[in-house]
Amino acid sequence: MIPVGLLMGGKSSEHDVSLRSSSFIYNTLDRNLFKVKPIFITKDGIWYYSKEWNPNWKIPEIPVNQEYSKLVLNEFIKQTNAKPHSAWEDPSCGLCEIFVLGLHGGEGEDGRMQAFLEMTGMAYTGSGVLASSLAMDKFRSNLIFESQGIPVAKFAEIQKEEFSKLESQFQEKLFWDHWNEAYGLNFPVFCKPTTGGSSVGTFRSDNPTHWQSKLKEIFQTETRMLIQENTNGREVSCGVLEKWDGSEWKKFALPPTEIISSTEFFDYEAKYIPGKSREVTPAEMPKDVIDKIQNYSLLAHTILGCRAYSRTDFIVTEDGTPMILETNTLPGMTGTSLIPQQAAAVGISMKDVFSWLIQSGLER
Repeated sequence: MIPVGLLMGGKSSEHDVSLRSSSFIYNTLDRNLFKVKPIFITKDGIWYYSKEWNPNWKIPEIPVNQEYSKLVLNEFIKQTNAKPHSAWEDPSCGLCEIFVLGLHGGEGEDGRMQAFLEMTGMAYTGSGVLASSLAMDKFRSNLIFESQGIPVAKFAEIQKEEFSKLESQFQEKLFWDHWNEAYGLNFPVFCKPTTGGSSVGTFRSDNPTHWQSKLKEIFQTETRMLIQENTNGREVSCGVLEKWDGSEWKKFALPPTEIISSTEFFDYEAKYIPGKSREVTPAEMPKDVIDKIQNYSLLAHTILGCRAYSRTDFIVTEDGTPMILETNTLPGMTGTSLIPQQAAAVGISMKDVFSWLIQSGLER
């Protein structure tokens, strides 16, 4: 059996999402092929793991509406006899051959963890350093999408330093007008951290006063924000997988999912709390629209240089145009996540998907 480490938690704002994904991954991995060691990375960047291997370990599941990192860590330590370690102390974490990345956001998804693992000679699942950092940077990935003919709503970026400087000179509408002179954006706009995920810190704004007030709040923790014109339409998401066909890795798009959210948009609660959104897989749309969504998802995966899997989100306008929102290189893998739904729709088990990811990572 291949000794696999599962990296979970991490320092990003998506720490709790990572724990939920990791619980699903841990319980799904094929124990006939892999022995699995969970490795808990705290919000402070401390790695907790045991030097031993025990097939009876469990990752505790805590209700989504609780802030539960500490509860999980305490139970994790009790179950596994895990000890705190520096990441540099033993990069293999006790003879792991490859790491499955159950991380989301921040340094888990933006290329820094991938760079660390490559420097220490460790194999890992998913996209490499460059693809991870490009996909995580929504401003730069939008520039790439636009250059390759994928439809993108009008967008711009504002940085914390620029915001602070302008705020000291202008108020409300004058602030907006001065900043927006070069971009020509129109309200309503959606604003999201340039390198964030899981809709953490994302908001819609309908006027300059609200926009400025919310940005001031968000810039307490973020440094760059993507500002994008609102696109009316139906929200869909489409996964891409890679499978070995005996001679090469073949990319293929999964059936897209339409997300019908009970909230204003597909926010954090809608994504991770059962009942907050309804997902329809496959999306009930004309075949030509489905084909466009799948083709654009494959193109986004390819031009960013993604590996093994990705998921790309769109808004489909009334005329059937898929407007790309972003590509995720470490998409959610919880019980309510989209790729597991899409794989099931075409008869692919997630046990097989995770096996493909590990095989691809070992061949990197």
